[in-house]
Amino acid sequence: MNFNILGYSLFLSTTIYVTVVVGYAFYKNGYFLILSLFGNNQEAATALNRLLLIAYYLVNIGYMAFSIHTWPTLPSMAEMCAVLFQRVGTILLVLAGLHV
Repeated sequence: MNFNILGYSLFLSTTIYVTVVVGYAFYKNGYFLILSLFGNNQEAATALNRLLLIAYYLVNIGYMAFSIHTWPTLPSMAEMCAVLFQRVGTILLVLAGLHV
């Protein structure tokens, strides 16, 4: 039995959830930091904050597409879990590094 479809579904649902929740949190809270950097210019802060959110989503979508494209065939549940944890862990580490 091939576990790729199940692995893809779990991977996409997990990473999409993390992407949306974390992206919204950074969008909502990062606005005030950007606003202070732009000297209370609300128009510029809003525009930059939206651009950063779009870039964040594009990085995540690109990683998801690249990651699924490079998956090996998953013949067992154990191998599916190993690949799934590795891929989700990698995206979490990359995103944490980008935001620190």
